[in-house]
Amino acid sequence: MINYNEIYLLNDSLSNRPFRGEINDFDLAEPEISRGEKGISKIVPVKHSMGGKTLYDFVWTTNAFPIIVSEHVIELFRPKSVTGWQTYDVEIYSKKNELIEMKYFGLVITGRCGNRDYSANSIVMDKIGIKTKPHSKGFYFKDNFWDGSDLFMCNPDENGKTNMFRFCTKKVVDLFKKENIKNVLFEKVIDFSMAISLYDIPLTEKQKAEMEKIKASR
Repeated sequence: MINYNEIYLLNDSLSNRPFRGEINDFDLAEPEISRGEKGISKIVPVKHSMGGKTLYDFVWTTNAFPIIVSEHVIELFRPKSVTGWQTYDVEIYSKKNELIEMKYFGLVITGRCGNRDYSANSIVMDKIGIKTKPHSKGFYFKDNFWDGSDLFMCNPDENGKTNMFRFCTKKVVDLFKKENIKNVLFEKVIDFSMAISLYDIPLTEKQKAEMEKIKASR
């Protein structure tokens, strides 16, 4: 049985201060690479796109899909037997397009869980701007499937569609906090919510009744 209370979403910090990169060759930034579904044999150049010059342990990109991590992160993974990941080689370039000697890697997440099961979610009221609207709360996995990896992503859904949600265990969160790894945010999957009206989230009859009951009580 999965303890969803100890599963986290791994997210971009969305800070404007850190170095944010860009991979100009879009073929080298495809989502399938970050999901471990497509191999890559060449060194990927990551050029400065925005933000400051400071490189943190996590370097996010304007391409959305790739995550670049420092050698320090990889060195933390190995002795702690963190599972569900691979890497590919990258080179980081400064604002002046000069090669930065610090070693970084593209992070590939190979662990897997079931696709999102909306039927397990609860209905809550939450803010969209200044308005309060019904939200679907929680991120649970279809058939409660998870391969046990410390880093993992969803399998494709029944239509073959994939997503780029990235998950990790409490083991990873605790390790990063202990080592003061910066420029990454974690959110418990049980706390994650999405606005039903904005994302056209499918609801069960029970959830529809729950939503109407909440609306009527306001």
